[in-house]
Amino acid sequence: MEPIAAAPFDYAGYDRINFGCGYNKMPGYLNVDIDPACSPDVLLPSGDLSLLPKRHFAEVFAKDVLEHIPRGKSLDALLEFSSLLQDGGKLTVSTTSILDIAAKFDEQRSFAEQYGWTICLFGNQVHPGDYHFTGFTDTTLTVHLAAAGFNVTARQISEGWVMRFDCVKQHAWESLLDDPCSDLDFVSRAYEQFFQRPLDDVGRLYFGDKLYSGESRRAVLKEIVCAPEFLFVTARNLGL
Repeated sequence: MEPIAAAPFDYAGYDRINFGCGYNKMPGYLNVDIDPACSPDVLLPSGDLSLLPKRHFAEVFAKDVLEHIPRGKSLDALLEFSSLLQDGGKLTVSTTSILDIAAKFDEQRSFAEQYGWTICLFGNQVHPGDYHFTGFTDTTLTVHLAAAGFNVTARQISEGWVMRFDCVKQHAWESLLDDPCSDLDFVSRAYEQFFQRPLDDVGRLYFGDKLYSGESRRAVLKEIVCAPEFLFVTARNLGL
């Protein structure tokens, strides 16, 4: 099957998506990737998830995806996964466990063994898409998922170093977009909801200018949600 650009594709027959499928095509799933070499059902050359239908899928499966996304964009990617899912939809993510790989380095002392685990940590790096930009621990992945509105229902380690988390979409991070309020009230409510503190002068000027200049409320809200401050607020609320 020839890869099809996202825009003209008929998604009606698919309620599950295998994002970053690579050569691991899954029957019954819409297999999506940014690499034309693996001939996905839908090719997203720019990796832009906004081209896919919102609140359409009952399940998003993302195996070996998060580690290939720059660390500062981890939460951004999870927010977009959330946007693809229906309320109560399922997300499954598998990614690199830093602590388990570190344990393997300590257990295996030969050059060959440690060299192999270095590849698991940083990727093969033989082509542009095969670099690992980040990795996770149980704690850091739990906090990122919670910040994106997911509740973890199961977690496991496979192959001794791959974390798999099964999650359910608990709430939609974009819900504030449905609130018909002024721009200033919108930013203020976002600060209260995500930072759990009043809007300050810096935020008022910075985000007010963005909205005045025509930037969408969704883009502004995502920038607020993706701020490191929200990750620390989430961790505090989880006791982590």
